[in-house]
Amino acid sequence: MASKDAALQARLESLFTRHPSLCGFSVQGIDELPDDCPRSVANGAEFFIGDVGLSLPLSAKQRDKIFREIVASLGEWLAEHPEAGEVLRGRTFARVLH
Repeated sequence: MASKDAALQARLESLFTRHPSLCGFSVQGIDELPDDCPRSVANGAEFFIGDVGLSLPLSAKQRDKIFREIVASLGEWLAEHPEAGEVLRGRTFARVLH
């Protein structure tokens, strides 16, 4: 499990380094979505990114880029460790300030 944790940590650190305005985000399961969100699942998706926090106002294009990179990074990690999907569900990931 340590190598999975290290790989996830490296991906998260890379995301936060590449996007200084990214403060954090959460990963939710379909059953955790608010009542006003549609629950149709496309492509077998079981997880959704939510509560993306940004420290600066960004354009829609910049926000979309960050969102897509979060999805791609976590998707790649899940492809490498499909048995570890439950590690993400219900978690919030935030920038660490030193």
